[in-house]
Amino acid sequence: MKQLDPIRRAAAHTAAVLAFLALSTSAQAAPPDVRTRAELRNAVRGPDATRGVLTDVTRGVLRVAPAKVQLRRTPTNETPKQTTNETTTIRARADQRLRAGDRRGALADYERVVQRQTSDPALWQLVGDLRAHFGSVDTAVAAWRSASALRPEDDRILERVTHGSIQLGDYATAAEFQARLVAVLMDSTGGPGSERNLRRHMVNLAELAALAGDFTRGEQAALQLIGRAPHAIDGHLALGYVQLHAGDFDDAEGTYLEVLKRDPNVTIALNNLGNIRYMRRDLDGAAELFETILGVEGASPYSMSIATSNLAELLQIQGGFDDASRLYKDAINLVPTGAWSYMGLAALLDMEGRYDAATDAMIDGWERDKNRLSRLNSHFYEEEWAWQRDALIAEIEGDTDLAASLWTRVLAGDVELLTASAAYHLRTLGESKP
Repeated sequence: MKQLDPIRRAAAHTAAVLAFLALSTSAQAAPPDVRTRAELRNAVRGPDATRGVLTDVTRGVLRVAPAKVQLRRTPTNETPKQTTNETTTIRARADQRLRAGDRRGALADYERVVQRQTSDPALWQLVGDLRAHFGSVDTAVAAWRSASALRPEDDRILERVTHGSIQLGDYATAAEFQARLVAVLMDSTGGPGSERNLRRHMVNLAELAALAGDFTRGEQAALQLIGRAPHAIDGHLALGYVQLHAGDFDDAEGTYLEVLKRDPNVTIALNNLGNIRYMRRDLDGAAELFETILGVEGASPYSMSIATSNLAELLQIQGGFDDASRLYKDAINLVPTGAWSYMGLAALLDMEGRYDAATDAMIDGWERDKNRLSRLNSHFYEEEWAWQRDALIAEIEGDTDLAASLWTRVLAGDVELLTASAAYHLRTLGESKP
């Protein structure tokens, strides 16, 4: 494999870093696991594919305008027969607390009210927003779904359910509500920018359907988008993404080559075409495409981080550990919030026998990938690499039976680079049992 071109350092880039997921509310992100890092590491001592090159996406699912938690007035058509004096008093107190900035107190009161006024979609939406603010995304989604059942064509509620489900890693639900949102937007008269907004959501639908394994729906959304704007590349990129996840590499290759004919500097197409080369075991061809991204003027830190991590992966599977380690660290510097580089570095450290450092790095990746998006976007041509990373995550999550099963499969596999670490982990897991 030829020498890699020098990697541009993160300090040369001042553009804002793109995160994998923007929240659908002004809520804080769900808090990390309540266990401390020491406890997570002790769990290690005492299944999604995760290895291989990483798919770049159109990032349609990433561009979400934050929605503020807003006070909703009690519906004017409410009559004394629909509520008791006590409920009215609690609701008024909740409104007052929210205005004063006491969101926790307001939520406690609204929770009491919503159990009595279950037919108020605005109240359910507000409860969901406040639950999300305090990190309870699963209960927030439940509240938003209640609101959506009462007001099924409210695009704001549909978008909340979609992006809350993405946070939870529930891509089937996310795709279902995204499909409803697209249908609502198609039926609306719209205004300035409405077509652009619709196309963005159609990209979202194609990508979410692919992540959920519903490739038919994803392909339909992408083709429909191409039909609306045949000269734009967003539909073609969405179609390529669906085809790549479906394993239709020939079709995906044709789609991405068509994009590159129109614009040879589209980093998403370059990266994902590199994925296809990798899956065909053309490692030099994959490396050439990943390196090309690093020379694209104006390439985002996000795209460069993925390409750099993918180059590290190629070196790692060929035993070039020192250069791979350097590249993983470069990728982390480019996008510190990205899970992919930490997970790759963890696998490398594990192969080198630096088990504690591997655990720390994998915890960093695992904490950044609670919605599994990085893992779902990873591809590999030898399953042993995926089993290794999934086993490390299983140890962190305390699922020692799954970890042992995966390490056993790694040990019996054909990748000699993983034999020593698999044997170590199996021995350690055996010693940890009572």
